[in-house]
Amino acid sequence: MNMTKNRLTGLAASLLFLATASFTYADNKTEAAVHGNKGNELAQAQKYDESLVEFTKAIQLSPKDERLYADRGRVYRASGKLPEALADFAKVIEFAPKTEVGYLERGQTLMMQSQFDVALVDYNKAVELNANNPVCYDRRGYAFYNLKKYDDAIKDYTSSIEKKPDNALTFNRRADAYVALGQFAKAVVDLDAALKLKPDDFDTTQRMAYVKAKLASPRLTTAVAAAPTAPPKPPPPEEMSMPMKIGIGAAALIVIVVIALVLMKRKNQSNY
Repeated sequence: MNMTKNRLTGLAASLLFLATASFTYADNKTEAAVHGNKGNELAQAQKYDESLVEFTKAIQLSPKDERLYADRGRVYRASGKLPEALADFAKVIEFAPKTEVGYLERGQTLMMQSQFDVALVDYNKAVELNANNPVCYDRRGYAFYNLKKYDDAIKDYTSSIEKKPDNALTFNRRADAYVALGQFAKAVVDLDAALKLKPDDFDTTQRMAYVKAKLASPRLTTAVAAAPTAPPKPPPPEEMSMPMKIGIGAAALIVIVVIALVLMKRKNQSNY
């Protein structure tokens, strides 16, 4: 079951529903706002190259607005330009070091490069800056999961669910962690919760089928163990050693010689 690695690209695209739905800059940034809003529209239409042009124009007009760097960084990431995305998220951290946004976005990009340890550092900082944001725990939990620290992952997923209980993705992820620990009954509970939130989700349905099959397998094993078995075959007789074979052969030869001598003696006696 592969539960894992397979969602990061789709997640990148979904994140283009950007946090800043519209810009409300001061009067001297009106033109930057126009380009920023246009960039958002183009990004949601998956016209990434055109969107990047608009965000770049907006940044040129307002070079210290961290929101523009965050939005352009997301578009870079969605288009597969991860180094450029990391550079923009570093700018977000530079201009807004007391918010978690830059750390979350940079961490997400590092995860896409399988740099889980480095991403974990950013996620730790995000949790430190905003311990009330469920996204911080969800993403850090996913970093823990990829580092095979399943108990830590479950703790973070639980914190995220407590703060946002309507996120089906977090239930799915916690179920994956339970499966990794062999706790299939707990995984079923989480997958059931995820299906209540998204009843037609194909991936969740497949996960549920897998977990239920794993739960059924111990019973099958018990049934097989209880079934009657055929008696074991007797071991084959031991093969005679070479000295024993030679001894038997010599004894047989002696018997033949004795018989021959007796017959010859009887024949000679009959001739007299």
